[in-house]
Amino acid sequence: MGWAERRWEAKGTSGTRQAKPEGLPEREVFSVSKGASTSDARYLAIAFASRHSGAAAKLRAAVAAAVPADARVVRTASGFVTAVIAAATPVDARSEGERLRAGVAADVSDSELSAGVAGPKPGSSGAHFALVQAEQALALGRTTDGDGRTTHFDDLGPYCFVLGQPASEIRAFSDRVLGPLGADARNDDLVQTLDAYLRLQGSVNGVARELYLHRNTVRHRLRRIAKLTGADLTNADSLLALRLAILGRQALVRLAS
Repeated sequence: MGWAERRWEAKGTSGTRQAKPEGLPEREVFSVSKGASTSDARYLAIAFASRHSGAAAKLRAAVAAAVPADARVVRTASGFVTAVIAAATPVDARSEGERLRAGVAADVSDSELSAGVAGPKPGSSGAHFALVQAEQALALGRTTDGDGRTTHFDDLGPYCFVLGQPASEIRAFSDRVLGPLGADARNDDLVQTLDAYLRLQGSVNGVARELYLHRNTVRHRLRRIAKLTGADLTNADSLLALRLAILGRQALVRLAS
């Protein structure tokens, strides 16, 4: 299951569903403890996923046993299990994430267990932000580097500039910037040309070589791209917006896979 529009209630509640912004994983309700002071607290989130179908319950139990007793552990409908941990002292998020991944992997006998890490981030809003980023780091890391690894959100490179928010926001931005170019699958060749043009720093010759096209064909496509998007391909701000829009589209495909 991909990134869904709704979340379920945590175990022990009514079992009804509550609407939430489209693009976040379908997960149990998450909140930090109401009685705790969270103004100075910093939160680390670590998301786990197994290749084995039907292993979510066992994985959740193993994660709950591995993290501190006051950590919040939630499970998504897609099988992710995420722990949000209050970091009382400075912590190396990457090392802690890999330590927990290795321990949980041994507990559930899954050498290819994957993990995504984000944070530490301050306050209750930071806890929610870290939760989203850890799950996105996990999803993107698995599609990019395969299973059995720990991926920190900060290591996602340029994707960091478009992730960390609901998929609906990413999609809305990409749609707004690309306009008709991104709305029709028949323009996929133009999107591919634009992607190459942006990555190759506006080199028509480079695009022609990469896509095995004549330079005149590349120039013709760029004129069509400019017309469909309304963008000035000589303007740095327009080129940056287009690059982020393309990255957003690519990130959504990876998150849904």
